[in-house]
Amino acid sequence: MSYVVVTNGVAAGTTLLVDKMVQSLQFTDHFTLIRQLLTICDSCLLAVPFLFEDFTVLFEGLEISRVEFELISSCAKRGQDQLKKPFSLRSFGQLVRAETGRWPVIHLNEFLHSKIYIFGKGGRPIAGLVTSANLTAAGLGRNHETGLLLDDSEQLEQLIAVARRDLSYVHLAEHQIDRLCLAAEVWRRQNGSPEEDTDVGLGNILNRYATPAAGNRNIRLAGNARYFIKVSGDKDRPILPKDEEPRSEPHGKLDFAKSPDKAIVIGDCLLEVAVGGQCFLSYHACASEPYERTEKEKELNPDHRRWPFYVYGNNLSLHYGEQWFRAPIGVDATVEEFKALHPGTSVTKAGKDHIKGAIQMGNSYFQVTKEFGEFVRRKIDAFVSPAHAAS
Repeated sequence: MSYVVVTNGVAAGTTLLVDKMVQSLQFTDHFTLIRQLLTICDSCLLAVPFLFEDFTVLFEGLEISRVEFELISSCAKRGQDQLKKPFSLRSFGQLVRAETGRWPVIHLNEFLHSKIYIFGKGGRPIAGLVTSANLTAAGLGRNHETGLLLDDSEQLEQLIAVARRDLSYVHLAEHQIDRLCLAAEVWRRQNGSPEEDTDVGLGNILNRYATPAAGNRNIRLAGNARYFIKVSGDKDRPILPKDEEPRSEPHGKLDFAKSPDKAIVIGDCLLEVAVGGQCFLSYHACASEPYERTEKEKELNPDHRRWPFYVYGNNLSLHYGEQWFRAPIGVDATVEEFKALHPGTSVTKAGKDHIKGAIQMGNSYFQVTKEFGEFVRRKIDAFVSPAHAAS
């Protein structure tokens, strides 16, 4: 098969070579084709702007427990998309988790219009569908929609790259999607369901609570956001550039020895600094209230006893965190540069002009001035990896 035309309402068929076995595909629309492909793949990438409100109809009766799912969609200010999309995302995530035991990868591309479906097996793509059909009952079955089914691995890899390009927000967690759902519910109770394009204000929520893609440098912190140094590592296990460990978790847990309750609040900026490396690792927006680990967690993990508290943080500098070790932004040099430009402004909120001592004293966190925090942010935002700079 080089390609096969797929049109709703038109019977067609083809064969697909999977693990050296020939798989026969017979379908009359996009819906029956996609359900068949889901039964023979172990990975699935869906890049589609419009989605089922309830994904039960797509997954019902299928054995998909071993499939790794990745969904890319949009949440745009068009029609009632912002009123409906959060619930579609939640339905997808919850049903996939119920079947696989894992929350799926969910990204947003606010300008997405393509409809790309890629199915993989054993680490390589085996089939892909480029089509006019959205991931809805009408799009997959009732509308007059047409697409091409491909199996050329090189073309499929190109499609995967295209689908993942220009993302706006990445790895949406369930509690982040719950916030979008709550905002949509409140808006509908107050305003009904108008026919015209509707802006529920989800952009502001995404800006505050979701993790921006590495290429999305448009995130704005709240005007009253405060800045803190978040210390990571310790003298026995320093974080060093030579170990080349990326800080690429989009939405991770930031650990504390003492609860930061009432000191750090949602929206504050946490500038992560490495013990040992004495450099910045990334920066995060605090995205939750503090939590304390359970006694069982503390019993099983010595680190959880030492750092029992945590908050969720959205990594706002994936472009730097993924390769900070290639050109580390050093603490001492940054402080020296800041003081040369702002001799009359303190570095810490306590009025100090250095932070090295506070880091070495074992503090999990401490507050710095807004001026210094914004200075560090601008340096990290302007980071260009040596590889890109050379090219």
